[in-house]
Amino acid sequence: MKLLTKYNQVNIAATVTILLLSGVVFYFFIEAALIHQLDKTLIQEEKEITAFIKENNRLPEPNDSKEEQETYTPAGNQPIYRSFQSVTAHYENNKRERLYRQLEFAVAADGRLYRADVRKSQVETEDVIQLVSKITLAIVILLLAVLFVISRLILNKLWKPFQVTLQQIKAFNVSMKDSVQLPSTTINEFAELIEAVEQMTQKAKKDYQEIKSFTENASHEIQTPLAIIASKIELLSQSDNLKEDQMHTIQSIAETTNRLAKLNQSLILLTKIDNRQFGATTPVDVSRMVLQILYNYEELFLSRSIQIKQQIDPGVKQTMNEALAEILIINLLTNSFRHNVENGSVTVILQDKYLSISNTGNAISTLPELLFERFRKEAVSSESMGLGLSIVKKICDIYHFKVTYQYQNLLHTITIHFS
Repeated sequence: MKLLTKYNQVNIAATVTILLLSGVVFYFFIEAALIHQLDKTLIQEEKEITAFIKENNRLPEPNDSKEEQETYTPAGNQPIYRSFQSVTAHYENNKRERLYRQLEFAVAADGRLYRADVRKSQVETEDVIQLVSKITLAIVILLLAVLFVISRLILNKLWKPFQVTLQQIKAFNVSMKDSVQLPSTTINEFAELIEAVEQMTQKAKKDYQEIKSFTENASHEIQTPLAIIASKIELLSQSDNLKEDQMHTIQSIAETTNRLAKLNQSLILLTKIDNRQFGATTPVDVSRMVLQILYNYEELFLSRSIQIKQQIDPGVKQTMNEALAEILIINLLTNSFRHNVENGSVTVILQDKYLSISNTGNAISTLPELLFERFRKEAVSSESMGLGLSIVKKICDIYHFKVTYQYQNLLHTITIHFS
């Protein structure tokens, strides 16, 4: 959920709650005020009745109308307490009912005690309260509409620098030559964010250039001595007076040097992949590439009597860097060869949605989810440097491919699921 959406939800929910609570309080306040006004009118009626009895020594004529009622009932021995209350009473000869506000009090006339009930219609008060409630509801709806418009127009405009900055961060690449184009804003928080992003991107690009220079220098500086060592070993191995144990030692040194050269090249390749130095992408004909690499590796597999089975759909293409696509396929096939057995088999299946390579081989002791980590290898595979599948995983991550491993029916299967 976006921050602006969450903010709008919280803001509107808080506003509605406050307005509704205010409306309820306002409703009871208006009701109490109007009833209080009715009570004051009833008190005035009480004073008039009392004054009339005092002047005439008799009760006034009872009144039975829709708006006002006056009744007098002999009290007898019952005590009478002065009180206000809302009651429903009949009018027009008990034909209809109406809500009234009533004042009950005691009066004396002709030497007798009476209970006087004076009522004023409360319907108008209820009508006013309902009107106030409708007005309050209309105001709530109007305010919500205004808040919605403000959130859609004004707040979106206020948050635009943040949205632009976020898009620039997503599109940022350390290999970009141009600097990120960040917006200017007068909002302090966004201005601090933009400044921090500018500093971060500049530092990332500087670090990238340093790492890139180190990678290139390391590749050159390490490969040169290794090439010299390899040439010296080759010259030394051609000497005529070498003993058998010396030949074994030289051969061991040559193999170690060769492994060191391959390790250096693999680490440099991983660094280049991490640094996104393989930027250019084109539609790669994966079908043609797989068939070509299988043809090139045919003699290698035959040397161990490994049978190759293939189900290659024609015209399968993926948009990616061609060099990385070739490295991906070569590493998968090399892995299937290195971890295979004599007289084994390799099955290559390529369809629009996936590439699957299965090979016979011994069961692994390593957890399957650890196979794609750097330098992770089986103890029996001494020739492996544990970087091939790590490179495969890195390439898949770049293009959002999903790579899975499965061991079933004595077959190791690695599948690349294209996005």
